[in-house]
Amino acid sequence: MSKANAKLRIEFEFDLAIPESLLERTREDLCRSLAGTLGSMVFQGMPTVTGKQLGKAGIRVLAHHHHMSATETGSAPLPREALVAAAPHLTDDEFDQLERRARAKAPEDPAALHKYLRRHALAMNNEYRMVACAVQGLLSSGTEATLPALLNLTNGSVLIDEKDRQKRLKVDHPLTVRPNGLDVELEGSCAGHTLSGPVIEVSIAQIARHRDALLGAWHRA
Repeated sequence: MSKANAKLRIEFEFDLAIPESLLERTREDLCRSLAGTLGSMVFQGMPTVTGKQLGKAGIRVLAHHHHMSATETGSAPLPREALVAAAPHLTDDEFDQLERRARAKAPEDPAALHKYLRRHALAMNNEYRMVACAVQGLLSSGTEATLPALLNLTNGSVLIDEKDRQKRLKVDHPLTVRPNGLDVELEGSCAGHTLSGPVIEVSIAQIARHRDALLGAWHRA
């Protein structure tokens, strides 16, 4: 059997115009899709043609392999702080997906970008990501109370534990929301009461400010 005594490398680089639906995929998925489209016509045809041409000079191809990569280059990456501000409930991997989906048509105006990213993030993943917490506030009777609850990182709502849902909090009094096990204090507001208990909310901006700690608590739950 002949032993290889030379190595040949041939590289081509193609600039592509790819449909946005393909750009929404991960880099690995994009490569798989392109590889499937190219198929054996390219990956088997190239070695065959190369072997025939080199054979004219008495050269034999003993083995071959190929490497393929694909990178999107059409638009600038979105600032990470914009992703965090709009969707602090998403993981880092989900940030990558959100950026691929939203980057091509992202508006430049910061306020419009925030709404745009928020809309895309909720369409991508709007599951309730809950973190145990305690709500400190003043009851309508004037008594201070600490009520166990769950903070929804996705939309900032706070759900009081079922046994305490009939307790009425003062609407015009500030609330403090403390996630369990974290040195974090969030300011909450009570907009009233329903059959499901007090309507309490924490702003997405506050969740974004403490995103790493809150998301870590959600992962550990």
